[in-house]
Amino acid sequence: MIEKIRNKAKKVFDNLSVAQLYEHTIIKNLGIISSSGALVVNTSPYTGRSPKDKFVVLDEYTENLIWWGDVNHPIEREKFDRIKEKALGYVEGKEFYTWSGYAGANPNYTVEISLITESPYHCIFANNLFIRKNELKPNRIVEKIGIVHLPFLKLEGPKDGVRSEVAVILDISEPLIFIAGTLYCGEIKKAVFTFLNYLYLEKFDILPMHCGANRDLNSMSTALFFGLSGTGKTTLSTDPSRRLIGDDEHGWTENDIFNFEGGSYAKIINLDFYKEREIYLATNRFGTIIENAVCDLKTREIDFSDNSITENTRSAYPNKYIEIMEQSLMGEVPDTIFFLSADATGSLPPIAILEGNQILEYFLLGYTSKLAGTERGVKDPEPTFSEAFAKPFLPLNPIKYAQKLFENVKKYKTNVYLINTGWIGNRYPVAKRIDLSYTRSIVKAALEKKIDKNNSYVHPVFGFKVPFVPNLPSELFRPHNLWQDENEYYKQANSLKKLFEEKLEKYRNLINK
Repeated sequence: MIEKIRNKAKKVFDNLSVAQLYEHTIIKNLGIISSSGALVVNTSPYTGRSPKDKFVVLDEYTENLIWWGDVNHPIEREKFDRIKEKALGYVEGKEFYTWSGYAGANPNYTVEISLITESPYHCIFANNLFIRKNELKPNRIVEKIGIVHLPFLKLEGPKDGVRSEVAVILDISEPLIFIAGTLYCGEIKKAVFTFLNYLYLEKFDILPMHCGANRDLNSMSTALFFGLSGTGKTTLSTDPSRRLIGDDEHGWTENDIFNFEGGSYAKIINLDFYKEREIYLATNRFGTIIENAVCDLKTREIDFSDNSITENTRSAYPNKYIEIMEQSLMGEVPDTIFFLSADATGSLPPIAILEGNQILEYFLLGYTSKLAGTERGVKDPEPTFSEAFAKPFLPLNPIKYAQKLFENVKKYKTNVYLINTGWIGNRYPVAKRIDLSYTRSIVKAALEKKIDKNNSYVHPVFGFKVPFVPNLPSELFRPHNLWQDENEYYKQANSLKKLFEEKLEKYRNLINK
């Protein structure tokens, strides 16, 4: 389809430099330059993903392969063909831009990406988020993905066989990613991630993971950090005392782990130099895309605290802008894994050792608490679950990812810990969130192999081992003792445990196989 667009377009600009793409963005009135040199864009009315508008083409190959439901909506090939024909009529006489590069830093499992878009700054986004061709020499290209990006084409909902004016369609058989009706940059990133979540596991038995990863400064000893929004995944994986391999998407082969991307797409609401120095410096640079942040039109200064456009303000920058980055984007197979949970009920201890089926269970749960301010309409903390910590991006049944993780953990004898970065001593808002310094000390002890499994007790409700971490107050690891009313603690903990069991019920037979 990309070649057909090239033939119908008025003009196609191939692989322009970032500086040239800046100029085209300004000329087309699609963005402005901040005082720090970053390119500021506004993607309204869509300032986040449109998950209900995500489709996978239904054909003989995908019919019994895809995890159909509220995440992956089917669209018949005939309907998609009609949408493509409509798109080809739309592109006639318009200007387009192309970018090509890679996903997958492992040179033996590299995927080539070819993007064509009517928006110049989305080429900068792709250049920042994926791997530049001059930064990787693949031994093998295992797949080629075409991305057709038409943000100004508004579809006609059910008339076109979709839900609204927006559509993100994955055609796995071609393969092709088609995006229409939305400027939000994250749709490109996550559509590619969704495709890789299919490709790597199904075709190469490589576990794709939604996690941060870092390694020891003096060795390639690697740790993974799984966690949903607000759990501290980025904070804990971006550790100045370690090398950052990546903050979001990785693959696990027999010999290594590797980043899928060549950059970061960081949340920047309330971004502060002193709290998140690395991200702040990378954000305020020429070449970075700043998305939906408020910028003073006179001074061109950005107010990172202003959420009047959206809470979901973002910056997209290449990995070379991060000083502590592991530039190879690779590490050894992980010896330590952390599942992060910001538990607002005050039930979970600050650390637990996960063993056996507990690893499967907590990976399938992907539990945390959604707090007020993270989404519109959320007033009180709500328990939220995301299988494999990646539910919106899983094209295959979650049990496949969980079983592969479990297989890898057993094979490589990887230590797995559940870390509560949320509330302790009572539920939110009565108690306070556990001090970040405590969490950092706990993580550090785990990484340095100072967690003694024998110096632990079995939690009476959740059944996992709770260890005592050296040089930290022992009462911290007995959360029931920190509550004024111990009976109230057990009531809360049992309620959470019951919710866990309900969520796992549909997987129970598969877990126990």
